Amino acid sequence: MPSRRQILSLCVPPCLSAALPVPAATAAGSGLALTTILDGEAQLLRGEARLQLAEGVALQADDIVELPEKSGRLLRIEFTDGLCLDLGPGARALLAPRLPGERGRARAYLLRGWVKLTLAPKGQPALLLTPGFDAAGIDGNAVLAALPDGAGQAFAEAGRIELRLANPPGLAPIALKTNEWMSLPPAGGKPVLNPHPGPAFVQQVPRPFLDPLPTRAALFAGRERTPKSVGMVSYADAQDWIDTPDPALRRLALARWRGLLRSNEFRAGALMGLKTHPEWQPLLFPPAAK
Repeated sequence: MPSRRQILSLCVPPCLSAALPVPAATAAGSGLALTTILDGEAQLLRGEARLQLAEGVALQADDIVELPEKSGRLLRIEFTDGLCLDLGPGARALLAPRLPGERGRARAYLLRGWVKLTLAPKGQPALLLTPGFDAAGIDGNAVLAALPDGAGQAFAEAGRIELRLANPPGLAPIALKTNEWMSLPPAGGKPVLNPHPGPAFVQQVPRPFLDPLPTRAALFAGRERTPKSVGMVSYADAQDWIDTPDPALRRLALARWRGLLRSNEFRAGALMGLKTHPEWQPLLFPPAAK
């Protein structure tokens, strides 16, 4: 990918670039991906456990990876088929979510933040989900952003993307080809399409996305690292996933974290925010046995 100087020069012409134990399944053979580059801090939510990420950790379906806004600068995830997923500051992503239908084939659900997807040579087109849109048929390199209130951005750095907007329902998919950029306003606003990304996009995109990164999965073959436990998932960790507007994702969160209601902290948080997740009410106030 071009240098940052090349990227910025292209604002006018074409483009952005011409305490629980760790489960035994952290071995690479049973995972779907590896963390291969970490600049700063990142955490992993696996089941009810909160773990500290490091380079060389094997990841599994339903893992949630998150980078702090200030201290997490970049995380690269390399899938076993060679696809690379780069996450920027503040990114929160659920890997290989167990969702119904075609969405169950997604590489990740990006709840918030920026991600760059780089397809492996001859790799199969990829699907990535966000609250504002599903990005399907990615057959090259793509930069996507999930922003507050359903807003988002999508840039086809190379290849094509088919965008399926969450709102309004039934809208025809939007096709992006190389260099094209889509900006989605919050609250279901009308998407804006451009033949190349504007200055605002270039200013917002994470700096590490502007240059190519090496693939490093081979360096960790046979020496994967075990993530360090740093405690249990708190209600604050889970809240945005529990309250997401996506009904299917809410059901996953309910099944994933219902057992944490035994924690006073988690239970208090779930009770306080019950209006935003009424599906938790039968668990918080189970009906009396007959």
